[in-house]
Amino acid sequence: MSNTKLTRKTILSYGMVSLPIGVIGVPMGIYLAPFYAGELGLSLAAIGTMLMLSRLSDFVSDPLIGLLSDRWRPSIGRRKVWLPIGTVVMMSGVYLLFRPPADVGIVYFLIAVSMTYLGYTTLQLPYTAWGAELSPQYHIRTKITATSKFFDTSGLVISTMIPAYILSRAGATSGDIMEGLSLFFLIALPVCATVAFINVPEPQAQPAPKKKINAKEVGKLLMRNKPFALVTIALFIATVAEVFRQTVTVFFATEIIGVENVGTVYVYYFACALIMIPFWNRVGKKLEKHRALALALCIVLGTNICMYFLEAGQTTAFIVLFVIKGSCYGALAIFPGAMIADCADIDTALTGERQQGLFFAISTMLQKLGFAIGQGLPLVLLGYVGFNAMGGNGPEELYWLSFIYGVAPAAVAGFAIAALIPYSLTAARHRELQDYLEKKKTDDTVTPPVFLQSFKANN
Repeated sequence: MSNTKLTRKTILSYGMVSLPIGVIGVPMGIYLAPFYAGELGLSLAAIGTMLMLSRLSDFVSDPLIGLLSDRWRPSIGRRKVWLPIGTVVMMSGVYLLFRPPADVGIVYFLIAVSMTYLGYTTLQLPYTAWGAELSPQYHIRTKITATSKFFDTSGLVISTMIPAYILSRAGATSGDIMEGLSLFFLIALPVCATVAFINVPEPQAQPAPKKKINAKEVGKLLMRNKPFALVTIALFIATVAEVFRQTVTVFFATEIIGVENVGTVYVYYFACALIMIPFWNRVGKKLEKHRALALALCIVLGTNICMYFLEAGQTTAFIVLFVIKGSCYGALAIFPGAMIADCADIDTALTGERQQGLFFAISTMLQKLGFAIGQGLPLVLLGYVGFNAMGGNGPEELYWLSFIYGVAPAAVAGFAIAALIPYSLTAARHRELQDYLEKKKTDDTVTPPVFLQSFKANN
């Protein structure tokens, strides 16, 4: 699809699907453990283990959905068809996970969280590939991603306002927060999905990939496409670092700092993230996407280290650092998806096939693995050191809580920054690549760009 046909209405209709997803995404990392451990009495270590186990199915579902969305050609559209399917599955999972019975057990938790993740895969993978195909232009893709992330971050702001309001009422519990969040989600998702289904066109059908994709072919894809390998690795590591910190934020804020209403602090966090999205969009154009992403991760690393040195009562310092960290959220949300869409064009130039669904399946699978590790591992570690989610912890348990919250994710973020340094697909090179793909439609003898020839020579 040409960017000349891409109206503002189309981009907005596409992006708004991310609004309800944003309402659910981060709360699963923030409030799930306090709810199931602190209120329903499940073990922190058991919850962490189940969260990691629930992600094992992603190694089957992610590539399967990615391949099906590339190859299945129903009349409704190969990307569009997944919108109603994913909506139904994810709504079912969220209802079970956020509204459990009082006598819930760990097996129920595993089933509910697994269904929620499956719904997310079924909805998000084809949706992301759909967005990548709406325009071939380097900066237009960033605009599409930025719009989607604007709605996603708006959903995050809503997801903080709901708990902040609920916690301001006497006797409010984590269960009340989960119920309020799920109610908004169950109403908003079908509405937003319907708007996108009606207003966003299906991209022009491309020939289905001819090769059978297996682990060996995926390995070859990663080997021949170094920029994609680098951004995928960086995304995986950054996800581990970010979710690792998110998962224990409520415990750190209440047990170490003494914050009374964590929900209000998150309102500031995501409001700042929302305001800063246009800023990061401009920074990406100025510095290149990968450098802007690395800059954001450097700021994240610095704030995490500073958090480690905070003590009880330093609420203002905590909020300031937390908001600075929030200002970087837009960069972490915008750039990886836009970079992966760019990297998929290298594969198209090398193979003649359009496999955006597979590219996003691979990256999303690894990102969700990072999410599982980041969400499960700190809970297992807290359980190992004897931390009690219901309170009454001693100095040793609180020390390890500070270390797990501040130092550990900062160290991990450093590896993500290192992975981005060799990334080489700049805006100028992408323009060369798009010119080559356009000319190749009418002239098979056109000479590939020099940097693309080096990819072919090495593979």
